[in-house]
Amino acid sequence: MKYCPNCGQEVKEGAKFCPKCGSDLSQVTLKQETTTDQTESQKTEFNASEPVELILEQAEGLNMTRAEMKNEAQRKLSGRYGEWFKSILWAIVGIIISSLLVIVASGQMSAGFVKIALYRLYGGTDSQFGTGLLIFFWLIILIAAIIALFLIGCLLNAVMQWCAIFTLKGQRADGLKVFNYFVKAQKNRVLKANILISLYQFFWSLLFIIPGIVKQASYVMTNLILEKNPELSASEAINQSRKMMHGYKLEFLILQYSFFFWRIVAGVTYGLADFYVLPYQNVTQMAFLEVLYQKYQD
Repeated sequence: MKYCPNCGQEVKEGAKFCPKCGSDLSQVTLKQETTTDQTESQKTEFNASEPVELILEQAEGLNMTRAEMKNEAQRKLSGRYGEWFKSILWAIVGIIISSLLVIVASGQMSAGFVKIALYRLYGGTDSQFGTGLLIFFWLIILIAAIIALFLIGCLLNAVMQWCAIFTLKGQRADGLKVFNYFVKAQKNRVLKANILISLYQFFWSLLFIIPGIVKQASYVMTNLILEKNPELSASEAINQSRKMMHGYKLEFLILQYSFFFWRIVAGVTYGLADFYVLPYQNVTQMAFLEVLYQKYQD
Protein backbone atom coordinates (compact mmCIF):
# COMPACT_ATOMS: atom_id res chain seq x y z
CA MET A 1 0.00 0.00 0.00
CA LYS A 2 1.02 3.58 -0.63
CA TYR A 3 0.43 6.57 1.59
CA CYS A 4 0.31 10.29 0.94
CA PRO A 5 3.61 11.90 2.05
CA ASN A 6 1.72 15.06 3.00
CA CYS A 7 -1.14 13.80 5.20
CA GLY A 8 -0.51 10.06 5.52
CA GLN A 9 -3.78 9.07 3.85
CA GLU A 10 -3.83 5.64 2.21
CA VAL A 11 -4.09 5.93 -1.59
CA LYS A 12 -4.73 3.45 -4.36
CA GLU A 13 -2.07 2.17 -6.77
CA GLY A 14 -1.69 4.56 -9.73
CA ALA A 15 -3.53 7.48 -8.04
CA LYS A 16 -2.24 10.88 -9.21
CA PHE A 17 -3.80 12.95 -6.40
CA CYS A 18 -4.44 12.35 -2.70
CA PRO A 19 -8.22 11.89 -2.09
CA LYS A 20 -7.90 13.71 1.24
CA CYS A 21 -5.58 16.69 0.77
CA GLY A 22 -5.32 16.77 -3.03
CA SER A 23 -1.50 16.61 -3.15
CA ASP A 24 0.06 15.73 -6.50
CA LEU A 25 1.43 12.20 -6.01
CA SER A 26 2.96 11.71 -9.45
CA GLN A 27 5.83 14.14 -8.81
CA VAL A 28 6.56 12.73 -5.36
CA THR A 29 6.67 9.16 -6.67
CA LEU A 30 8.92 10.14 -9.57
CA LYS A 31 11.33 11.89 -7.25
CA GLN A 32 11.54 8.86 -4.95
CA GLU A 33 12.21 6.47 -7.81
CA THR A 34 14.97 8.73 -9.22
CA THR A 35 16.72 8.90 -5.84
CA THR A 36 16.56 5.12 -5.48
CA ASP A 37 17.98 4.58 -8.96
CA GLN A 38 20.84 6.99 -8.25
CA THR A 39 21.63 5.20 -4.99
CA GLU A 40 21.70 1.78 -6.66
CA SER A 41 23.90 3.20 -9.43
CA GLN A 42 26.37 4.56 -6.90
CA LYS A 43 26.50 1.22 -5.10
CA THR A 44 27.12 -0.64 -8.34
CA GLU A 45 29.85 1.78 -9.39
CA PHE A 46 31.64 1.51 -6.02
CA ASN A 47 31.57 -2.28 -5.96
CA ALA A 48 32.81 -2.52 -9.52
CA SER A 49 35.62 0.03 -9.59
CA GLU A 50 37.01 0.55 -6.08
CA PRO A 51 39.32 -2.03 -4.48
CA VAL A 52 38.31 -3.50 -1.16
CA GLU A 53 40.84 -2.48 1.52
CA LEU A 54 41.72 -4.91 4.29
CA ILE A 55 40.94 -3.19 7.58
CA LEU A 56 42.34 -4.87 10.65
CA GLU A 57 40.24 -5.08 13.75
CA GLN A 58 41.47 -3.44 16.93
CA ALA A 59 43.86 -5.33 19.18
CA GLU A 60 41.17 -6.91 21.29
CA GLY A 61 39.95 -8.58 18.10
CA LEU A 62 42.89 -10.99 18.28
CA ASN A 63 40.83 -13.09 20.69
CA MET A 64 43.89 -13.88 22.78
CA THR A 65 44.78 -12.26 26.08
CA ARG A 66 48.30 -11.46 27.27
CA ALA A 67 47.99 -14.13 29.95
CA GLU A 68 47.12 -16.74 27.32
CA MET A 69 50.10 -15.72 25.19
CA LYS A 70 52.43 -15.97 28.17
CA ASN A 71 51.04 -19.37 29.07
CA GLU A 72 51.58 -20.52 25.50
CA ALA A 73 55.17 -19.26 25.61
CA GLN A 74 55.87 -21.10 28.86
CA ARG A 75 54.36 -24.28 27.44
CA LYS A 76 56.53 -24.08 24.32
CA LEU A 77 59.65 -23.33 26.40
CA SER A 78 59.08 -26.09 28.91
CA GLY A 79 62.34 -28.07 29.12
CA ARG A 80 63.95 -26.05 26.31
CA TYR A 81 65.54 -23.06 28.05
CA GLY A 82 68.92 -24.77 27.68
CA GLU A 83 68.72 -24.31 23.90
CA TRP A 84 68.95 -20.56 24.42
CA PHE A 85 71.86 -20.72 26.87
CA LYS A 86 74.80 -20.45 24.45
CA SER A 87 73.21 -17.62 22.45
CA ILE A 88 72.54 -15.50 25.53
CA LEU A 89 75.95 -16.33 27.04
CA TRP A 90 77.85 -15.22 23.95
CA ALA A 91 75.80 -12.02 23.78
CA ILE A 92 76.48 -11.20 27.45
CA VAL A 93 80.21 -11.89 27.03
CA GLY A 94 80.35 -9.71 23.92
CA ILE A 95 78.52 -6.86 25.64
CA ILE A 96 80.77 -7.04 28.72
CA ILE A 97 84.00 -7.05 26.67
CA SER A 98 82.84 -4.22 24.40
CA SER A 99 81.64 -2.15 27.35
CA LEU A 100 84.96 -2.62 29.18
CA LEU A 101 86.84 -1.53 26.06
CA VAL A 102 84.70 1.61 25.85
CA ILE A 103 85.41 2.43 29.49
CA VAL A 104 89.16 1.73 29.25
CA ALA A 105 89.57 3.57 25.95
CA SER A 106 87.69 6.60 27.25
CA GLY A 107 89.84 6.67 30.40
CA GLN A 108 93.10 6.35 28.48
CA MET A 109 92.11 9.11 26.06
CA SER A 110 91.19 11.41 28.94
CA ALA A 111 94.53 10.71 30.64
CA GLY A 112 96.34 11.41 27.38
CA PHE A 113 94.65 14.77 26.94
CA VAL A 114 95.61 15.69 30.51
CA LYS A 115 99.25 14.79 29.79
CA ILE A 116 99.29 16.87 26.61
CA ALA A 117 97.88 19.82 28.53
CA LEU A 118 100.63 19.44 31.15
CA TYR A 119 103.31 19.11 28.46
CA ARG A 120 102.15 22.36 26.90
CA LEU A 121 102.41 24.09 30.24
CA TYR A 122 105.88 22.77 31.11
CA GLY A 123 107.34 22.12 27.65
CA GLY A 124 108.52 18.98 25.86
CA THR A 125 107.70 17.64 22.39
CA ASP A 126 108.77 13.97 22.32
CA SER A 127 106.45 12.89 25.09
CA GLN A 128 103.65 14.97 23.61
CA PHE A 129 104.04 13.22 20.23
CA GLY A 130 104.03 9.76 21.83
CA THR A 131 100.96 10.61 23.88
CA GLY A 132 99.20 11.80 20.73
CA LEU A 133 99.82 8.43 19.10
CA LEU A 134 98.41 6.66 22.14
CA ILE A 135 95.31 8.86 22.08
CA PHE A 136 94.80 8.00 18.40
CA PHE A 137 95.24 4.29 19.16
CA TRP A 138 92.67 4.37 21.95
CA LEU A 139 90.32 6.40 19.75
CA ILE A 140 90.35 3.56 17.20
CA ILE A 141 89.67 1.05 20.00
CA LEU A 142 86.81 3.22 21.29
CA ILE A 143 85.19 3.48 17.85
CA ALA A 144 85.56 -0.26 17.26
CA ALA A 145 84.04 -1.06 20.66
CA ILE A 146 81.06 1.24 20.05
CA ILE A 147 80.46 -0.35 16.63
CA ALA A 148 80.72 -3.79 18.24
CA LEU A 149 78.10 -2.84 20.86
CA PHE A 150 75.80 -1.57 18.12
CA LEU A 151 76.16 -4.75 16.05
CA ILE A 152 75.70 -6.99 19.09
CA GLY A 153 72.48 -5.12 19.91
CA CYS A 154 71.22 -5.51 16.32
CA LEU A 155 72.12 -9.18 16.06
CA LEU A 156 70.93 -10.08 19.54
CA ASN A 157 67.44 -8.82 18.74
CA ALA A 158 67.42 -10.71 15.43
CA VAL A 159 68.76 -13.97 16.92
CA MET A 160 66.33 -13.85 19.85
CA GLN A 161 63.34 -13.31 17.55
CA TRP A 162 64.37 -16.09 15.17
CA CYS A 163 65.00 -18.44 18.09
CA ALA A 164 61.49 -17.61 19.27
CA ILE A 165 60.12 -18.44 15.82
CA PHE A 166 61.87 -21.82 15.88
CA THR A 167 60.66 -22.49 19.43
CA LEU A 168 57.05 -21.86 18.46
CA LYS A 169 57.51 -24.24 15.53
CA GLY A 170 58.91 -26.90 17.84
CA GLN A 171 62.38 -26.65 16.25
CA ARG A 172 65.71 -26.32 18.09
CA ALA A 173 66.57 -22.71 18.98
CA ASP A 174 70.36 -22.66 18.48
CA GLY A 175 71.51 -19.06 18.16
CA LEU A 176 74.84 -19.91 16.49
CA LYS A 177 73.11 -21.95 13.81
CA VAL A 178 70.53 -19.20 13.43
CA PHE A 179 73.29 -16.65 12.81
CA ASN A 180 74.91 -18.97 10.27
CA TYR A 181 71.50 -19.28 8.61
CA PHE A 182 71.30 -15.47 8.40
CA VAL A 183 74.57 -15.21 6.52
CA LYS A 184 74.22 -18.16 4.14
CA ALA A 185 70.58 -18.98 3.47
CA GLN A 186 69.12 -15.50 3.93
CA LYS A 187 71.78 -13.72 1.83
CA ASN A 188 72.38 -11.13 4.56
CA ARG A 189 68.90 -9.59 4.15
CA VAL A 190 68.14 -10.34 7.83
CA LEU A 191 71.35 -8.61 8.93
CA LYS A 192 70.61 -5.66 6.67
CA ALA A 193 67.01 -5.37 7.91
CA ASN A 194 68.00 -5.38 11.59
CA ILE A 195 70.80 -2.87 11.10
CA LEU A 196 68.39 -0.57 9.25
CA ILE A 197 65.82 -0.96 12.03
CA SER A 198 68.39 -0.03 14.69
CA LEU A 199 69.46 3.04 12.72
CA TYR A 200 65.85 4.13 12.17
CA GLN A 201 65.06 3.70 15.86
CA PHE A 202 68.16 5.65 16.86
CA PHE A 203 67.34 8.63 14.66
CA TRP A 204 63.68 8.61 15.72
CA SER A 205 64.79 8.44 19.38
CA LEU A 206 66.57 11.76 18.92
CA LEU A 207 63.06 13.30 18.87
CA PHE A 208 62.57 13.03 22.65
CA ILE A 209 62.75 9.19 22.89
CA ILE A 210 59.02 8.49 22.45
CA PRO A 211 59.04 8.40 18.61
CA GLY A 212 61.81 5.82 18.81
CA ILE A 213 59.69 3.62 21.08
CA VAL A 214 56.72 3.91 18.73
CA LYS A 215 58.88 3.06 15.71
CA GLN A 216 60.25 0.04 17.53
CA ALA A 217 56.69 -1.30 17.67
CA SER A 218 56.22 -0.46 13.98
CA TYR A 219 59.23 -2.50 12.88
CA VAL A 220 58.88 -5.40 15.32
CA MET A 221 57.29 -7.83 12.85
CA THR A 222 60.09 -7.51 10.27
CA ASN A 223 61.92 -10.74 11.20
CA LEU A 224 58.71 -12.78 11.17
CA ILE A 225 57.85 -11.40 7.72
CA LEU A 226 61.35 -12.23 6.45
CA GLU A 227 60.99 -15.79 7.72
CA LYS A 228 57.62 -16.29 6.06
CA ASN A 229 58.45 -14.47 2.80
CA PRO A 230 61.92 -15.42 1.48
CA GLU A 231 61.40 -13.34 -1.65
CA LEU A 232 61.03 -10.00 0.17
CA SER A 233 63.94 -7.61 0.55
CA ALA A 234 64.91 -6.00 3.86
CA SER A 235 63.21 -2.69 3.00
CA GLU A 236 60.04 -4.40 1.77
CA ALA A 237 59.78 -6.42 4.98
CA ILE A 238 60.19 -3.27 7.09
CA ASN A 239 57.45 -1.47 5.14
CA GLN A 240 55.17 -4.50 5.43
CA SER A 241 55.75 -4.57 9.20
CA ARG A 242 54.68 -0.91 9.44
CA LYS A 243 51.41 -1.73 7.66
CA MET A 244 50.63 -4.81 9.73
CA MET A 245 51.35 -3.08 13.05
CA HIS A 246 49.03 -0.18 12.24
CA GLY A 247 46.47 -0.08 15.05
CA TYR A 248 48.36 -2.67 17.10
CA LYS A 249 51.44 -0.78 18.28
CA LEU A 250 49.92 0.18 21.63
CA GLU A 251 48.85 -3.39 22.32
CA PHE A 252 52.35 -4.63 21.56
CA LEU A 253 53.97 -1.99 23.77
CA ILE A 254 51.66 -2.95 26.64
CA LEU A 255 52.70 -6.58 26.16
CA GLN A 256 56.37 -5.60 26.01
CA TYR A 257 56.29 -3.48 29.15
CA SER A 258 54.36 -6.13 31.04
CA PHE A 259 57.85 -7.68 31.41
CA PHE A 260 59.17 -4.55 33.13
CA PHE A 261 59.42 -6.30 36.50
CA TRP A 262 61.42 -9.13 34.93
CA ARG A 263 63.81 -6.61 33.38
CA ILE A 264 64.43 -5.15 36.84
CA VAL A 265 65.16 -8.64 38.15
CA ALA A 266 67.62 -9.19 35.29
CA GLY A 267 69.39 -5.94 36.15
CA VAL A 268 69.60 -6.73 39.84
CA THR A 269 71.05 -10.18 39.11
CA TYR A 270 73.62 -8.70 36.68
CA GLY A 271 72.08 -10.44 33.69
CA LEU A 272 71.72 -13.90 35.21
CA ALA A 273 67.94 -13.72 35.03
CA ASP A 274 68.22 -13.03 31.29
CA PHE A 275 68.66 -16.77 30.74
CA TYR A 276 65.01 -17.07 31.75
CA VAL A 277 63.60 -13.64 30.86
CA LEU A 278 64.86 -13.32 27.27
CA PRO A 279 63.39 -16.62 26.03
CA TYR A 280 60.15 -16.01 27.92
CA GLN A 281 59.72 -12.45 26.64
CA ASN A 282 60.71 -13.12 23.03
CA VAL A 283 58.55 -16.22 22.62
CA THR A 284 55.57 -14.39 24.15
CA GLN A 285 56.01 -11.44 21.81
CA MET A 286 56.46 -13.71 18.81
CA ALA A 287 53.25 -15.54 19.74
CA PHE A 288 51.47 -12.17 19.65
CA LEU A 289 53.01 -11.33 16.26
CA GLU A 290 52.16 -14.76 14.87
CA VAL A 291 48.50 -14.32 15.79
CA LEU A 292 48.49 -10.84 14.27
CA TYR A 293 50.17 -12.06 11.08
CA GLN A 294 47.58 -14.81 10.63
CA LYS A 295 44.82 -12.29 11.32
CA TYR A 296 46.21 -10.04 8.60
CA GLN A 297 46.47 -12.90 6.12
CA ASP A 298 42.88 -14.00 6.82
